[in-house]
Amino acid sequence: MVCSIYQLHHVELESYYTLAKDIGSVFFWEFQGDFTLVHQFRGHEHRIMAVVFVEEEQPLCISGDIGGGIFVWGISIPLRQEPLKKWFEQKDWRYSGIHALAISGTGYLYTGSGDKSIKVWSLQDCTLSCTLNGHRSVVSALAVSDGVLYSGSWDGTIRLWSLNDHSPLTVLGEDAPGNVISVLSLKADHHMLLAAHEDGYIKIWRNDVFMKSIRAHNGAVFAVAMEGKWLFTGGWDKSVNVQEISGDDLQIETFQVGSIASDAVITALLYWEGKLFVGSADRIIKSLFWTVMEAAEGDYKQKYINTFLDSVR
Repeated sequence: MVCSIYQLHHVELESYYTLAKDIGSVFFWEFQGDFTLVHQFRGHEHRIMAVVFVEEEQPLCISGDIGGGIFVWGISIPLRQEPLKKWFEQKDWRYSGIHALAISGTGYLYTGSGDKSIKVWSLQDCTLSCTLNGHRSVVSALAVSDGVLYSGSWDGTIRLWSLNDHSPLTVLGEDAPGNVISVLSLKADHHMLLAAHEDGYIKIWRNDVFMKSIRAHNGAVFAVAMEGKWLFTGGWDKSVNVQEISGDDLQIETFQVGSIASDAVITALLYWEGKLFVGSADRIIKSLFWTVMEAAEGDYKQKYINTFLDSVR
């Protein structure tokens, strides 16, 4: 069975590694050199839906699966096969697993669940601290920035929560007209929030004020990455789109820079040190070295993308 790569991350240990998740396994590859597979963590009995890192004196990797399993892995060298800790969310008739994870930097782990809730776990003793309710469907995406937890849902809304006391702050997208369009991915960067939707659109908020909606793909957008003014998106149409974002607190402008075709649905993106790593539904990770060249002649600018691809399975 061919299973998708859902997320990519990088973490600094003795060298650089990237991580992807597949059905029941977590993989580490070395970034530098020939993308050597360094280690594979096994133990999940269900499909892994989300992965996060905890950067502490003892760095950790935490993975959550569709069956409600939460596994904590030590990622200090040498790497061990067995998880340091594992536990399971309580299930009821509404439950459909963990769909998203986030770390606050204050000792808490957040899980977005199929029972419409966000659960707050203490990383010190792995106990449930509280449950955040409000969404009307699966909590499919989580992001943390500047003391705020952002939660996206299949109900089409994004809810903001205080990391200090976990109180609700506001709701974005609740008054959007028309049909409910599921939120599939979130990217929060200081004052800017980007939400990827199943209809191919990216919505942009600045300081919690809606600024712009961009048609990025023909079909669902599964992955979003940003580096400075550059926005990378990937989705159902088997392509990676690159856009340039500019503007201020009053207006946002976007410019379509280019598109990179793929052989499979794009499910994960990671930008790191001049390379864009692309995870796809065929279990392949591609490394794209890309450069945007600008030649200004009056008001005219020519922009293009150069890509050189390496692939690992």
